[in-house]
Amino acid sequence: MKKKLILICSLVTFSASFAQVGVNTTNPQGIFHVDGAKDNNSTGAPNAAQQVNDFVVTSSGNVGIGTTTPASKMEINSGAANTSGLRLTNLTTASPVSNATGQAIGVDLLGNIVTYPNPTPVSVTTTEVAPTTFTAFNVTGPPALLETIVPGTEQTITIPAGSNRVVFINFMLGLDFTTTDGTGAGYFKATLYIDNVATNVFLTTQEPQARNSTNTAYIGGQQLQYTLNTITELTAGAHTLDIRMVRTFDNGSPVGTVNGLIPISISFNSSYLN
Repeated sequence: MKKKLILICSLVTFSASFAQVGVNTTNPQGIFHVDGAKDNNSTGAPNAAQQVNDFVVTSSGNVGIGTTTPASKMEINSGAANTSGLRLTNLTTASPVSNATGQAIGVDLLGNIVTYPNPTPVSVTTTEVAPTTFTAFNVTGPPALLETIVPGTEQTITIPAGSNRVVFINFMLGLDFTTTDGTGAGYFKATLYIDNVATNVFLTTQEPQARNSTNTAYIGGQQLQYTLNTITELTAGAHTLDIRMVRTFDNGSPVGTVNGLIPISISFNSSYLN
C-alpha cells in the first residue's frame, strides 16, 4: 500500500511539473517558454525588454517571439520600431514573380498580415483633335476688350464617374490675319477657358510687323502662334474647353477696331490616367 501511494504521488508531481516547461527560466509564462538571454524575473511577468529574447507557446496554441502574450497564432515583436522581425532568406526583391494572379500582402493597423487586391493596371485616356477646315472670325480691341472664341478650339472632355482625374491639356494654335488695316503692332491675348471660365493659362503676343511692298512703312497683319498647356484636376462629367482671343493694346497706329483672323493650324490633345 505504501508503494502504491508513493507511485501515485510521483505521477501527480510529474504531471504538474510538466504542465509548463521553461528553458533558462523557472517562471514559464506558457506551456513552453524559452528565455534566450536568461534574464527574466523568477516571479511575475517579464518586462518588455526581457520578453524580446523570449519564445513562448501558450495553452491556446499561440506562438510568441519577442512576446510572452501572443494575441494570434503567431506574433513577432522585434523590439525595434518599424521592423517586423520576420525574414524570408530565399524570397527577396530579386526573386522572380511566380504567380501574376496572386494577391499582395501587407499589414493592418494592428500589425496583422492581410491580403490586398492587386492594383488595377494603369491606362491612359487620350484625346487628339487636328481640324483640317477653318472658319474666319473677328477679334475686337480697346476699349471693349470682348473675347471671341476661336472657331475649331471648342472641345469636350468627359471624365468617368467615380473619382476626379488630373488632366493634361495642350493647345497649339496658328493664326493669320484676313484684314491688315493700320500700321500698328497690336497685342493679342489668347486664353484657355474651361467650362466657360477663364483659367490662368494665357499668352499675349505682339502682332509681327513687316515692310510694305514699297518698303516705305511697316504694316501689321503677320501670323500669330500660341501654345497653351496646363495640368488641372477635373471632376466626373463633361467639361468644355476653348480658346478665346482679344486685342488688348494697339501699340502705334490703330490696326482697326476689328481684326479679321483665320486659323491656319489647330492642334488639341489631352490625357489622363485611369
